[in-house]
Amino acid sequence: MAEVIPFGVGASPDMVDLSIQDMWIQTKPEGYDYYKRYTNVETGITDYYTKDSRLSGMGEASRILDGAAIVAESPIQGYDKTWTQVHFGKLLRITKMMWMFGIKKRDMQRVVTEVKKTCLLHRETMAADRLDQSYAGSYTRSDDSGSYTITTTGGNGAYFVSDSQTREDGGTANKNEVHDGTTQNQDFAYDAVKAAHYTVSNLSPLKDAKGKPMNVNLDTFIFSKGSAASFVAKEILGAIKSGRKPQSAERDGSGVSEFSIVELPYITTNTGYWWANLIKLT
Repeated sequence: MAEVIPFGVGASPDMVDLSIQDMWIQTKPEGYDYYKRYTNVETGITDYYTKDSRLSGMGEASRILDGAAIVAESPIQGYDKTWTQVHFGKLLRITKMMWMFGIKKRDMQRVVTEVKKTCLLHRETMAADRLDQSYAGSYTRSDDSGSYTITTTGGNGAYFVSDSQTREDGGTANKNEVHDGTTQNQDFAYDAVKAAHYTVSNLSPLKDAKGKPMNVNLDTFIFSKGSAASFVAKEILGAIKSGRKPQSAERDGSGVSEFSIVELPYITTNTGYWWANLIKLT
């Protein structure tokens, strides 16, 4: 990797030119907290490796027949997932002359805060990449340090979006790709909203490791910012809020609950994709 030349007077002579009366920093747009709206966040990690696992809990209670023994049941060991900590950062190298006669003199120390924003931006793009690469088991990412591979499969070995999310008990795999019973992987429209709810309930209810239906409620839809799907979502939501049936001349209610919309400017490859996020899982 080539050596980075420090930010010096020669790189920005305007900083020390007294004939220039005012200067400002061209900052990046605000909005580095999208990730909190669709990902789980864990802080305070102190170990290089962390591993997630779980026990399934129990199924349902059974009848106790007269004179019979109480039916016994044991939890099922869940899948393991190992997380390896990665250190990210950015260095701003400034010469002493630039600091004394440029940045400090013009009271522009806040330029240093731009270094922090590079980390915030990286966090957002890293989180969004997991959605952008929903159908891939891994993908390649590049930065100033080179290229590296990120594995996205879960503890069960399945992709983030898959019709084969294997269960711990070996039962029929869960599905988390939108399906209405006939059409799969639909473009976003009113019927797709209903299909998303259908996918986690009627089609093949998401089941726990004991084969029991889980109570999943979807409340958020995620899109690439400015995509056709994001505008359709706003139109659908507007109709629902006004008590009308979306994308229809009918005036009766839709029967579909209101939802939140998250538009990610960091989805840049598969901009036609969309995702439904859950609010409650019991």
